[in-house]
Amino acid sequence: MKRGFALVALAVVCAASAFADATFRQVMEVKFNVPIGVVQGATPFPGLSGPTEIVARVKGTRAYSGFGQAASIMDSATDRITLLDMAGKRYATASTVEYLAQITQAASAPTGQMPEEARQILQNIEFKIESRDTGRSEKIQGIDAGETEILFTMTIPLPMPMPGGNGDGLEIRGKFHLWKPKPGETERVPALREISSYYEQSRKTGNDTASLITRLLAGLPGIGEKVNALVEEVRKGGGVALRFQGELSVPGLAALVQQAKAGGANVPTIPDGPLFEFNSSVKEMNTDAVPDSVFQVPEGYRQAPLADVIKAFLPGGAAAR
Repeated sequence: MKRGFALVALAVVCAASAFADATFRQVMEVKFNVPIGVVQGATPFPGLSGPTEIVARVKGTRAYSGFGQAASIMDSATDRITLLDMAGKRYATASTVEYLAQITQAASAPTGQMPEEARQILQNIEFKIESRDTGRSEKIQGIDAGETEILFTMTIPLPMPMPGGNGDGLEIRGKFHLWKPKPGETERVPALREISSYYEQSRKTGNDTASLITRLLAGLPGIGEKVNALVEEVRKGGGVALRFQGELSVPGLAALVQQAKAGGANVPTIPDGPLFEFNSSVKEMNTDAVPDSVFQVPEGYRQAPLADVIKAFLPGGAAAR
């Protein structure tokens, strides 16, 4: 799970094509409701508490994306990507094809020796998605936005029942709330128009976050195509979310851990309720001219193999810097 979380975050960094000069800043805060050791090193966040800034800046065919300790510079004209390890002050440059091959390989590494029994469990996972327009609206950064709620349940078949579950196995439940611009707002607000065009171009070329996440999960039997259905729900209404809130929970996990502790197992206590919550909101959006220096490797960075830079964002990777 740690490796998957880190790779998804890395996909967010590199989900860029290009369009016109524009800057889009978001602030994301993730609240982990599990012991710190369980998730330590699982993400490229500077820490496990406090806000993390996500920034996308585009100029012509070039795009910069930054997220925590990872950043990337992409040029759609040359089909090249430069990945930046900001903590280790390293960088690697490669073609988009090579980059995608490397992160796909990193994602599939844990499943390369997966037992057949585990593959069968993944194949039989059930996925249920519900989506609705709540009818609520709000003005965010001067833009009229409407709220959509997405609920999903993933049931992993297990030979033993889970306390508090539906009796069919391990349940993972998610609840997302997205606020997206209402019809007409994209054309009314110049900055929003540029950012929307940027994300639409990324979607068409398959370099948006949703497409990259789908590719990352494609190697997991029974998972990739089911997650794609959730991705499509999130995509509805355009690629720009002015606010995005969500939570993930595993009903019965806290009770199961308590049973294990009562039996003498040395396991950390897991609280009841969501395992983690996240909240992302727009901080800034403008069409000011973006300087060329944004798309240059910072002074003092040293070049490194692409695989090594990618590993820096996986659990334990910081030790290899």
